[in-house]
Amino acid sequence: MSSDGLSRRRLWPWVVDATLVVLILVVGLAGSVGAYRALALKVAGQQRELLNAMGQSVVGAFDLQLVRVVETLQAASRMLSAQPGLTRAQFARYGAGLVTDSSALTLLEWQPVVPHAQLAEFERQANLEQPGYRVVEPASQYQGEGLIAARERDVHVPVRYSWPENGSAVGVDMAFDPRRMRSKLLARDAGVPIASETFPLIRLGQQAVAISGFAVSAPTYRGTQPAGVEARRRELTGFLAGVIELPTLMAEAALRADANGLDVFVFDQEEKHRLIYSSAGSEPFQSDERDTALSIDVGGRLWQLVLRPRPGALAGEGDQTPLLVLAAGSLATLLVALAVARSLVVRRHLERTEADLAEDRQRMANVLDGTAAGTWDWHIDTGRLNVNERWAQMLGRSRAELEPVTRTTWERLCHPGDLIESSLAMKRHFSGADERYTAEFRMRHADGHWVWVQSNGSVFERDAQGRPLRLAGTHMDISRRKADEQRLYDDARALEAANRQLRDLAIVDALTGAFNRRHFNDVCLAALAGAQRGQAVALCMLDVDHFKAYNDRYGHQAGDAVLKALAQTLKDSLKRSTDALFRLGGEEFGVIFSATSAEMALDFVEQLNAALHGLAMPHEGSPQRVVTASFGLAWWAGPTSSLTPEVMYAAADEALYEAKRGGRDQIVMRCFLAGEGEAQDEVRAAAAAR
Repeated sequence: MSSDGLSRRRLWPWVVDATLVVLILVVGLAGSVGAYRALALKVAGQQRELLNAMGQSVVGAFDLQLVRVVETLQAASRMLSAQPGLTRAQFARYGAGLVTDSSALTLLEWQPVVPHAQLAEFERQANLEQPGYRVVEPASQYQGEGLIAARERDVHVPVRYSWPENGSAVGVDMAFDPRRMRSKLLARDAGVPIASETFPLIRLGQQAVAISGFAVSAPTYRGTQPAGVEARRRELTGFLAGVIELPTLMAEAALRADANGLDVFVFDQEEKHRLIYSSAGSEPFQSDERDTALSIDVGGRLWQLVLRPRPGALAGEGDQTPLLVLAAGSLATLLVALAVARSLVVRRHLERTEADLAEDRQRMANVLDGTAAGTWDWHIDTGRLNVNERWAQMLGRSRAELEPVTRTTWERLCHPGDLIESSLAMKRHFSGADERYTAEFRMRHADGHWVWVQSNGSVFERDAQGRPLRLAGTHMDISRRKADEQRLYDDARALEAANRQLRDLAIVDALTGAFNRRHFNDVCLAALAGAQRGQAVALCMLDVDHFKAYNDRYGHQAGDAVLKALAQTLKDSLKRSTDALFRLGGEEFGVIFSATSAEMALDFVEQLNAALHGLAMPHEGSPQRVVTASFGLAWWAGPTSSLTPEVMYAAADEALYEAKRGGRDQIVMRCFLAGEGEAQDEVRAAAAAR
């Protein structure tokens, strides 16, 4: 052995020992760093949880307002669809009811769809009601009153009515701006309100910098909402647009963020993450590792809200515990490095060996998987089809069983419903429209079930005229993937059903199954829409007599049973799909129903009272010895200027209390004639002794 070789052998143990020590130090220090990072991450996680809680508070400042705006616009658009002859005065009443101090809406606009051929007639009709009205659009550099006559386009979407009208964009053709129209076209096809991207709001007479905001557009159609995109495009009459000023919407959120020492930034995810609002002024936004991002659905549009804590705003900043753990771990690593050095070397060697074996196994598996495809070669002119054994095995057969294999063999095994699509894909490839032939279809297995196959191939031989002669490719069994896709689809359907159930639970009283007080105003508004078209409407409120005495005597469980029995009896007595039962609170219920005359309304309530008496539920604390109720009935022959859910509730409630003051177990009715808001006639019908 040469001296050089001997020196290397002697040096090797020292090199190994030094390497072992270095490895132990690296591993130990890595563990210390890991512990440091874990503690740091824990502190950061606590801060993140605090930020998330603050974020929910900030989001809550405007998320509920946005939900209410979308629901309000959707309900209002349906009312407009049912009222085609909309006037300026009627729209003003709608606007006054929707654009309030408590609403996020700052402007409500009716924007009809007007083909260009009808634009002149539209302007003439508008001038009869609103002199000076014309359809315009902003000049290329819009400032103040920089408006010009609307340019010719297929369809115009002018602002016909606006509330409030002062400074509004009445007459401006919104079709001038593709950004504004993008959300409207989406709303038209989807049939639901859709929010637009943010843009400078147009205000006539505006001289200062335009306020940034966005619009939520709800489509209106002729009659009820059509089914299908083509029908919605054909039956579209216009858009009910609600305008929201971004600074106004974000004011409360900014105050909450500032109170918690946070800066808030809002991005529009569908505009390439464009910054649309910042509470930190005009400073450019740069990402920070302390940022917390929350996603918000704004009328079908995805926003991202980013919260950034200011220095010192969060608890836990400046905590030295992670650094102390890092120092202690490093010291411990130095003490135990030599003791465990050789065992770690062995361990690393074993891990390396196992990794090499795993890599070899994976490489072999990849080779096997790569040869598992079925191959085919189709001679188009003769129809002969050459396949390998794997092609036949996918179908539970052998190649010998299938001989002779032709295109007819494939068509016989292929699912009839998939042949057309596969043939079309092949024609597209033959014509050069598709670079490759790709199709997915089902083939009959020898056991009788269907196997999903993905077929890929290409033409590799053509004749002098360019006609395909041979087409070759592969078959892959994708049955498992198709099964997974079906499971995902089924899960999505189940989730959709669960969401519908949750929406139902939000408006239904859990004890009685009647609608709750929250849903009362929505149904009242729908009933008022019919009333303002000249249809009569009625509201009956009833309260169980001596119910506290019943609970004291029989217990609250028995009282709940009485409420459920009463609710079921009332629901069974409702006659029309538009009639609705509500539990307004405690033992108080309400019924909204239609009656063409006061006599029919009173007769209906008397039937409800008779049905209650028919239950004959014992009540020893009542003079009648059974459970009874007092009824307050209010009936309107037609619309009045003050007919609102609050007016309806107050009128029926007053009649109910008069029935209770009159001795209970009776009906007190108030009738209101068309166009009047005060009681004109009062009918009291004491319940007959039963």
